[in-house]
Amino acid sequence: MSNLHEQVGLSNEDLRKIRSMRPGTPIDLQITSASTTKRVRSEFVGMDGTRCVIIRFPDESKWGSLRDFIYTDNSLVVRYILEDETGEIIAFKVRVTLILSKPSHLIFTTFPLSIQSHDLRSEPRAQTRMAVTLIDTQHNAELCVCIVRDISLKGCRISIERSVKSRPSIKQNVEMQFKDANGNAFLLKGSVMNAKSDEVWFYYGLKFDTPEEVTQLLQKLMLSTD
Repeated sequence: MSNLHEQVGLSNEDLRKIRSMRPGTPIDLQITSASTTKRVRSEFVGMDGTRCVIIRFPDESKWGSLRDFIYTDNSLVVRYILEDETGEIIAFKVRVTLILSKPSHLIFTTFPLSIQSHDLRSEPRAQTRMAVTLIDTQHNAELCVCIVRDISLKGCRISIERSVKSRPSIKQNVEMQFKDANGNAFLLKGSVMNAKSDEVWFYYGLKFDTPEEVTQLLQKLMLSTD
């Protein structure tokens, strides 16, 4: 993986990124034998504090025999996409400590000592905590109040509490109603591109229709994406 920024040692932010993985998160495993290296797909199962990471053993009916690649004391490189927060690829290296076949086929590894990260987004994003009103443009009806977590010229990421019943759907066209410090309202039009969730929030990625209006809004809100 090219253009990676490596962190030596784990900061609190690094730990947050690792702990952002939820059971079932798709992961990419880079595994190496004496003669070759291959990449396979699997999923994250869980972790025990900072003692170990648990990964589902890749499906050998899909990837072929992996006995020469995954065994105790061999190293693995784990990669996953941290979409909810910063749109980064996160990678870390661990060592296999135990492999279980029953009751589930699982890999136990050491906890990572460092991570690498690579920003996937073409546009820098400003981190925010703005409350905005989300409007269904087709019916001109208010959907809910949400929090804008980050914003760029091309799009933003919002979060909505799981208790809220009226939420947007993928590909839905919406308007976001912002208010500046003087109480003046500004509308941005966009469409919902993706959705994720955790125990507390639903997260949605929105793509804006008119980037030039975003520039004006960011200026009024005094946010910089440089």
